[in-house]
Amino acid sequence: MGDDDPDLGDPKPYVEVELSSSGDEHVDPPVVHLVDGGTVEWVANDGDHEIAAYHPDSHGTQQRIPGDAEPWTSGELAPGDSFDRIFDVEGVFDYVSTPYESEGAVGSIVVGWPDPDEAPALEEPVETYPDAAVDALEQRNDRVRDLLEEVHE
Repeated sequence: MGDDDPDLGDPKPYVEVELSSSGDEHVDPPVVHLVDGGTVEWVANDGDHEIAAYHPDSHGTQQRIPGDAEPWTSGELAPGDSFDRIFDVEGVFDYVSTPYESEGAVGSIVVGWPDPDEAPALEEPVETYPDAAVDALEQRNDRVRDLLEEVHE
């Protein structure tokens, strides 16, 4: 569906997401599409990262993952470290690399073909998040919503 998220619309069983401390994209690819039960592996290329679900129990005040999904954090990832997670709940999951949130280091994971009207991640981000994170979440979720609305017409 675009250069930023070429797999959106083509769910995969496994996707590797590269994490960087510099450049325009701290999370690459910023949007991934998984089959139900698929795995994302985050790999820290440079800088220290911590991946956390947007959820009151893991990071932030707003739940941006499905209601029946467990929030997560990776713990600190130094360069060369990786963290993987299996996603076995259909829905849209927003997450952040917490040290770079103010620079817009957020990502979205689509699992299966969820109804966009039932995805908390597709709601407007709260204004308490840094401006760059809000902008990035809105951009990623506009693309995800467009795809899912097309499928659910």
